Amino acid sequence: MNGSAAPDDGAEPDGQGTTVRLRALAALLRRVTVVAEDVGDRFPLYADPSSGRWKTTRRGSWTGGFWAGWWWLRSEATGHPGDLRTVHRWCRRLLPRASDDTVTRGMTFWYGAGAVAAAGGDPVARQVADAGAVALAGAFEPRRNLIVVGNAFQASVTPKAAIDALAGTVRLLGFAADNGRPDMDSLALRHTREHVRLLVGGDGRVTPEVDLSRPVDGEGGAGSWSRGQAWGVLGLAAAARRWDEFVVPARRAAGWWLEQFGAGVPPAVLGHPQGPRDTSAAAIVAAGLLDLSTVTGEDRWASAAGSIVDRLIRGHLDDEGVLRDGCYDLAAGVGIRHELVWGSFFLTGVLATLTGRTPRSLW
Repeated sequence: MNGSAAPDDGAEPDGQGTTVRLRALAALLRRVTVVAEDVGDRFPLYADPSSGRWKTTRRGSWTGGFWAGWWWLRSEATGHPGDLRTVHRWCRRLLPRASDDTVTRGMTFWYGAGAVAAAGGDPVARQVADAGAVALAGAFEPRRNLIVVGNAFQASVTPKAAIDALAGTVRLLGFAADNGRPDMDSLALRHTREHVRLLVGGDGRVTPEVDLSRPVDGEGGAGSWSRGQAWGVLGLAAAARRWDEFVVPARRAAGWWLEQFGAGVPPAVLGHPQGPRDTSAAAIVAAGLLDLSTVTGEDRWASAAGSIVDRLIRGHLDDEGVLRDGCYDLAAGVGIRHELVWGSFFLTGVLATLTGRTPRSLW
């Protein structure tokens, strides 16, 4: 952690342990209020590393839940009642998203409301999470055994399956199933099984998405998007947390990641090691590894998560709590080396977990 946050992926993780992590967590928690001042009543997406100016959205896009969730992490860590009131305000702002045709409602309503309700029984968050879960379950297609990506954020009407919302979908529908809607458990299980069949290879490699209008061999593939593999690690860990049958593919996906990148920050595009990196992918994987460690009781996954976090702190997090070098969309040339709201959310959450400031039920 330094003023310039120059990349330092060849260095050993910082050895100061808990003190360094607590300092990094404090910086990220302070960053929440700075971002809030910048974005006003709009949701943040990504920020330019030079100007610090945020790209924002009125309705939250697919990232709105991470902004509400980041505020919740701050509330958990500080205990300040004003922070919880802010969480409620942003939670309620998510409600219109229930009508959007997108599987990313899983991540929006889990991280922005479901995780809040699951951790503390918050009634406002519970109401919002329920609305999201009902709407998401209503999009399940029995013929395909899954919820398709949807077209809320893309012009194409081609049906697709994608890995990015798997963790949020499993957790949101599972939470609803455990709280009065038991039918949603079977939907979540069928959705997960089909995603594993379509997107996860036997060696743990993850294909970020597939076109369901074309034949699919079910063997997955490496894909080209490192964040897709990261979402896979997180999603499979969430599935393994609920159903034992996914422990093996979760271990494989996590193992594949560590074989490829170790504690380092991956390139945004696999196979292009000299290209832009994506710190958000590393933060997502750290969250998934922590979850997998909890599920399996194997310390190696938590140790790997800690090493990844230490590398992020050392090389990419500055003293103001800005997590640099996230890549929003390389193909479109958008947000290539930027601060990303979900990257900051996951790094904050993992640090809060490692330092004992929040429960591990978040992911």
